[in-house]
Amino acid sequence: MVDIWIAGNEVTSQLKEVIRDFHPQLLPVQDEIAVIFRDKASKRGGKISLGTTKKASPLLSLLGEKDYKFVIELAADEWKSLPSPEKVALLDHHLCACGSKEVEQTGETRYFVEPPDVSFFWDELDRHGAWRSRPEDEEVEGSEEG
Repeated sequence: MVDIWIAGNEVTSQLKEVIRDFHPQLLPVQDEIAVIFRDKASKRGGKISLGTTKKASPLLSLLGEKDYKFVIELAADEWKSLPSPEKVALLDHHLCACGSKEVEQTGETRYFVEPPDVSFFWDELDRHGAWRSRPEDEEVEGSEEG
């Protein structure tokens, strides 16, 4: 059986700092993002996963005292070995996945997990560098000045 627990105040404070600094759209729901730890990292394709971001199940809100929007699950064994800047980067990575959009017809906000912007293999990056253009690069290249 896997041991899981709720992150302590230190991690919650770090999360809120990252939200304040880089994800202001999440400020209204910062207390509705649960951070939990699992004792050991899982593996995917033989590679260690430092964590996952999931949309919170309605069941969690039913059982808890909050209307949780997201759950960030981190691997405690890997977290302990990360230097502080990498912990911040990992939290930032997971917060980047926390998407929200206002529904025009109702004015309600819909929450969802965003897929990563980039997917690549290390060998590909080593051989060819960052060869994929960014969407904003394509807009600049295709735009005409008046």
